[in-house]
Amino acid sequence: MKIDRIFKQIQDIITNPTPPVIVLGSGASVSYGIASMWKLAEMLKSFFASKVYPSQESNDSVKRFLDFLNSGHGLEEALLKAKVSEEVEVDIVYNVWNLIVHQDAEVYKKAISGENIDLKELFDFLIYGRKGTEINVVSTNYDKIAEYAAAQSAAYINTGYASSYLGVLKQNLDSCPTQLKNSYIGKINIWKVHGSLDWFKKDNQSYCFPNLLELPTGYQPCIITPGNNKYEKTQQPPHRQLLTKVDECFTKASGFLCIGYGFNDEHVQPVLLDKASKNNLPILIVTKDIGAPIRSKVMDGKHNYIAIYSDGVNGCKIETKEGVIPIPDKEYWKLKEFCTIIK
Repeated sequence: MKIDRIFKQIQDIITNPTPPVIVLGSGASVSYGIASMWKLAEMLKSFFASKVYPSQESNDSVKRFLDFLNSGHGLEEALLKAKVSEEVEVDIVYNVWNLIVHQDAEVYKKAISGENIDLKELFDFLIYGRKGTEINVVSTNYDKIAEYAAAQSAAYINTGYASSYLGVLKQNLDSCPTQLKNSYIGKINIWKVHGSLDWFKKDNQSYCFPNLLELPTGYQPCIITPGNNKYEKTQQPPHRQLLTKVDECFTKASGFLCIGYGFNDEHVQPVLLDKASKNNLPILIVTKDIGAPIRSKVMDGKHNYIAIYSDGVNGCKIETKEGVIPIPDKEYWKLKEFCTIIK
């Protein structure tokens, strides 16, 4: 297995006339200071340590949740097992939103001061030189790093919401006025299946209010946190419509570029892996670490994959079904260095 041939395969995936669907996981955001699941768990442990509810049911569910966390369970697993009460869940959603929204605001400040988001370089490569290019990005993250990168690329950004300070979900999520579309280099659809920091719900209606650092009176964050009713929430608007759109994107995909995505989300990866398997579509994985789900669901299966990950020192490894190539002096798992392969 020669590195030049692997690089050529990577370039072919990226330069396909139909760009690959980009799938973003939490690993794409951690380097920007966005809290990991572990840090979210630590924050919630601190919050609930002194929190007392009038309801004994809620207090009992908090105790179960903290016991699971303290015994070594991850955040999602702890919430699934604890089955917290509704008022406890409201506090979890708010605290998660409140922590990440302020971290995201720091990224925004850097973006508007001229510091490029690493994703911009990838978006630029996919958009420029291809007239009328449309890129689909599927994100399981709440933060807006993909939106900031798209803005730096001068692309038209579509999240499914009307471009307004009082944005509502559009009837046709893909719609873009022709005259407006012609004034942009390309179009980037960002499908956020778990919600976004700037989405809010009130009276069963969702809205997009950009760049708020405080929760509007009477509204709740429109984000889905881990828990026993996660599936139920994905069947409610706007998440139901967005998941339908994601299914359409996966059906039409030429391949998948998964950045920092751990294949832990049951709402995204089953469809992705099914489409990839049936059509022998390439799955290109760029991530710091190869977790057990990636290994078992992608790399140990019959999928056509290329995985680029850290060697734990100052280099990386590139792995395919044919074997592993160590590259001790290049960190291609970092997006900036990955882009040097495709240029």
